[in-house]
Amino acid sequence: MKLFYLTFQEDAELYLGVTRKIKWQVHAFEELGYEVTYTLWKNECFTFYRGSEMLSMPVTTGYRRMHRFSLAVLDYLGSHRFDVAYLRLDRISFDVIRICRLLKANGTRRILIEIPNYPYLADYLRGVKGVRPLHRQAITLFKALCTAAEDRLSGKKLYGCTDAAVLIGDRSDRFFGLPAINITNGVNVDEFSFVRHPGDHGEVVLVGVAGTLWWQAYDRILEGMRIYREQKQPKDPRVRFVLAGGDPKEMPEFLEDVKKRGLQDDVDCRGFLHGEELMHIYASADLGVSSLGCYRRGLTHCSSLKAREYCAAGLPFLYAYEDDAFSENPPFALKFPNDPSPVDIGRAVKFALQCRSNPSLSEQERDFARQNYDWKTILGRVLAFAGA
Repeated sequence: MKLFYLTFQEDAELYLGVTRKIKWQVHAFEELGYEVTYTLWKNECFTFYRGSEMLSMPVTTGYRRMHRFSLAVLDYLGSHRFDVAYLRLDRISFDVIRICRLLKANGTRRILIEIPNYPYLADYLRGVKGVRPLHRQAITLFKALCTAAEDRLSGKKLYGCTDAAVLIGDRSDRFFGLPAINITNGVNVDEFSFVRHPGDHGEVVLVGVAGTLWWQAYDRILEGMRIYREQKQPKDPRVRFVLAGGDPKEMPEFLEDVKKRGLQDDVDCRGFLHGEELMHIYASADLGVSSLGCYRRGLTHCSSLKAREYCAAGLPFLYAYEDDAFSENPPFALKFPNDPSPVDIGRAVKFALQCRSNPSLSEQERDFARQNYDWKTILGRVLAFAGA
């Protein structure tokens, strides 16, 4: 059977975590018995991948790029047939409706739509606030409102040309009238090596691995570190924060926050890392830092990819959201409020030392990841739900 996995995701270093997730999902679909074609774009090309084969279609940059991507997809589907289609989308558009209708006309039996951050419209409007100057903000707001309007209008046409929705984020059993299944993100546990951190009684190391900064809310960590340093007793361990990643547009502000708090010697920015270099960072840290700023996106629930990666690596972590994949108090994760308050670093240090004292905890964490975060298991449930 043939499966078409459509994404409009850019293949760029900034989105390394997302593209890795997509490729993990592709691998899981293949293990479930499908021949998969998936899509990514880079520079001025929209590319269709099938096994070792690839077909790139030139797409010029500029206004309405997403529309031109959709035209490339429609052209491709004119000569290719699929049994199942899985569309990973940030929002709905009239172009999406055209694609779904063509898939149905071509005999595709089941069409599923994944929404990776549900609900999502608030993000479009919230992003307007930081735009400067003000006249540019007004233009951006107008575009965001048009996007939201198109989403609401086109979404009403999903019923009848698609079969099910796959939601990651806040829970819902319907999406524009479609039956919806709620899932969490997953990983390929076997890609993560495991080396237990031996521990240094003189310091505790936190690591953040993310391409974006504003909704990760690492400023909560920085302010918590400043407070901890002011209140620190001689016997208390030093705390360091290692950032592997960072949005280039936001890094100047982040570095200014570090300087403003006098944390230059305690914050280490490594840039984007992957493979053995990333595994080395995981192995040398005490705690991972998952998203601390879901409140900035209007979200209460989250299915952080980074939390899954920390779990697969056996690295305990901090988080600040509701996650349906585990209970309120898993022994390998420490929850903080989903609000702007500084992270209580003293509490995080105590948790890190507690985790060090339990030699079996990291392997328990990896076992949890194998049982709950395997994409083959998750997508098997999704396909069954949709009757694929």
